[in-house]
Amino acid sequence: MRRAIVKLHRWVGIILLIYVALISLTGSVLVYRPELYRLFEPQPLVVSPGPRLLSDEEILQSAGRAFPAETAIKVWRGRQPNHAVEVDLESEGQIRNYLFDPYSGHPLGPTLPLGFRVTSALLKFHTELVGGETGRLANGALALSFVFLALSGALVWRPRRGRDAVRTPVLRRPGGLRYLHMTAGIWAAALVFTWGLTGLHLVFPGVMESLVDFFEPFDEANPVERTGDKVAYWLAYLHFGRFGGRIPGCGPGPCGESLKVFWSFAALVPVFLAGSGLLLWWRGRRARLRVKSGARQAADRREGLPLAGGGPRG
Repeated sequence: MRRAIVKLHRWVGIILLIYVALISLTGSVLVYRPELYRLFEPQPLVVSPGPRLLSDEEILQSAGRAFPAETAIKVWRGRQPNHAVEVDLESEGQIRNYLFDPYSGHPLGPTLPLGFRVTSALLKFHTELVGGETGRLANGALALSFVFLALSGALVWRPRRGRDAVRTPVLRRPGGLRYLHMTAGIWAAALVFTWGLTGLHLVFPGVMESLVDFFEPFDEANPVERTGDKVAYWLAYLHFGRFGGRIPGCGPGPCGESLKVFWSFAALVPVFLAGSGLLLWWRGRRARLRVKSGARQAADRREGLPLAGGGPRG
């Protein structure tokens, strides 16, 4: 039974290596999503005044000439006359925003700064992978792999003591890759399990809402926060490590920030586990091939057959 779990653990980790690495890397960054959004928050773009301000119709015409494949549908002006104006561009039901010079009508660039767009793209990938409902469903299913890897890793882990430790191969002794893989895995098992479980909730929030409504129907006459609502909030807090002010004795400040730093670095542990697991599998595969090759050569010697790569050796 243990051997079967080990094989499943190994192959699930290898097959989903890229997914685990990307989800962990994006999750490590998204721990600081609020800070990143504040850092890259759009600011008014000031332009040099021209002879006159263009009318909304003239700006829409300029936008149409700049982007003929899209339809310019609305102009949003800034607080000051010399602030760039924002234009809504529509194509196949999708709307994007672009900045234009209110004096010349020249396009100036996307409304949202690059850092803001990258952060949003990371969040979308972390939630939906390839995008849309299909990506969300796939991500929810793959989130179960974190739960499985954590549980199976904990089940097959067993420390070696006494004489067994003396006979432990080098790869399993302190400092060896297998030892590091197993040690990091058992210490991170609870976190990986938590990320998988809370990730399922964030991908499918409607499931939790339905369960809360079933066990604690909402009372419009007494609209108080239900226990299930608190659990749902904490699942989101746990996933991204936003504990500041929510743990007694650890409010916003050094304590809360220290927890976020820990959560961000801990999110990188699955990347190490995935990479080290692949390397261990590759080493084991090469070792098995060497053993088989040696066995074949020994059999050929006993039978007097030419050795692979050359004739009989005296």
